[in-house]
Formats: sequence, structure tokens, C-alpha cells
Amino acid sequence: MRANKHNIFVKRLEAANIRNAEREVIWLACHALGISEAEFFTRESFSHSEISRIDELITRRESHEPLQYIISEADFFGRDFRVGSGVLIPRHDTEVLVEAALEIFRGKSGVKFLDWGTGSGCIGLTLLLELGDSFAYLLEASSAAMSYARENVARYNLESRVKFSYPENSESLDLIISNPPYIPTREICELMPEVRDFEPISALDGGVDGMDFYRLIFSDTCGFLKRGGYVILEIGDLNQYHEISSLQNFSNGFRFVREFYDFGNFPRCVLCQKLL
Repeated sequence: MRANKHNIFVKRLEAANIRNAEREVIWLACHALGISEAEFFTRESFSHSEISRIDELITRRESHEPLQYIISEADFFGRDFRVGSGVLIPRHDTEVLVEAALEIFRGKSGVKFLDWGTGSGCIGLTLLLELGDSFAYLLEASSAAMSYARENVARYNLESRVKFSYPENSESLDLIISNPPYIPTREICELMPEVRDFEPISALDGGVDGMDFYRLIFSDTCGFLKRGGYVILEIGDLNQYHEISSLQNFSNGFRFVREFYDFGNFPRCVLCQKLL
């Protein structure tokens, strides 16, 4: 019975054009039953109630609900973060932002930074965990996403090193870091259904040219940045890269420093420095 049901579940996901269908069936089954993969492979059979619980999750995945929403967790920089409906799912490409910040600040003490549009908190909390005595201001407009950020702060016992607000003082930050909404509005309909139909549009839609929130970040938050402080931003396309790297339409009080590339050799994030 186990082998037959397993094969049926795999075929259902394959028919729904889910890549890695076999692996996902195993993950979903283990999550549904609260068992390890080792136990899954050593079990001779499953009860009808167990199969029903697995079937419920397979049905959700058939509809293209993201796997991370179903299992309530996403991996980021080697750690698990709580996620669910209403919050952007962390991507491994976004780890490039953390690597860029660590290249600048590792070994430095007392780093204060702002994670603008924190979502699940994966960027800001990872930096706190990697930079021992740092402090983070986490900003998030969505109450649904904020609830997950708060869960993740508690999960890693970081309450004393976080404020969910703007800084109290101007020119007090060493870094502003963000993965803002950057997809041009007209391209939202072309996204894969897991993203288009399930993840929050407010975390995706960057306006007509995808640049709305870059302009907002530079105009709304950079007064909190020290002279010599840095801005690290994830970008989504080469037009955004060229505009930000030339600081076109942005404050002339900044200089473009460099880009950082993701696993696909795309310039995934840009680094700018405040001069004035």
C-alpha cells in the first residue's frame, strides 16, 4: 500500500507540473505525519487516516500552493524561518544580500542597521545571528508578515536586539538593507502560479518600472544613515541595476560601490555608500 500510494501521489504532482515531485511527496508526507525521512522509508504501510492526512497536503500542493506555506517553514542561510500566507517566502538568491553585508561588517562591533520591508525577518535576523553584538530596526507594513517576523525573532531569542520601528535618531545607522518589491506591475501576471496566486502582491509589485520602492527607500530612510554608511538593495533586472548603479533619479549624496552576483551570475544586489 505504501509504495502504491507513494507512486500515485508522485504522479498527481507530476501531472500538476510540480518539479521534484518525488522529493516533495516525501517532504509533505513526513510533515503530515511528523516523522523523519528515515522512518518514512522504513515504514511498511500507512493507515487510512495517515494517508488521508498526506492526501490533504498533496491536494494543496496540486493547486500550486507553495511548499513552504504548507510545511510552514523556509530555509535561509542554513536556518529555518516560519512562513505562511501573507509573507514573502525567503529565496536563496537573497542570501547574497547577507553575504554582502558580512563582507563589510564582519568583525566590526556595535553595527546598527535597518531592514526595510523585513517580511519574515530572514535578512535582518540572519545578520543579527552572524554579527554578534549588532542591533536591528525591522520595518514591515503588512501586519500578516509582521506576525511571522515576530515569531522568528522569538524563535531565535533576539527580542532584546530588535525594534519594530524607525531609529530614534538621524544619522545613527551603519546600514540600510532591503529586498523591496521590484517586479514591474505588467509582469506580475507572468509569474509562476506559486508566486502570482499565493504570495502577497504588496511584496512583489514595484510599480510601473519596478523602481517605486527604491525611490522611497532613498528618500524616506537615508536620513537615518551615518555618513559613510551603506545601502544594500536586492534588484530584479538589469534596468534597475543600471539606474541604481548610475544613481540616476537618486540622491547625489551617494556613490555606487559595487554589485554582488547570485548563483546564476546575475547582479542580484547593489551596494551604495552615503557621502554627505
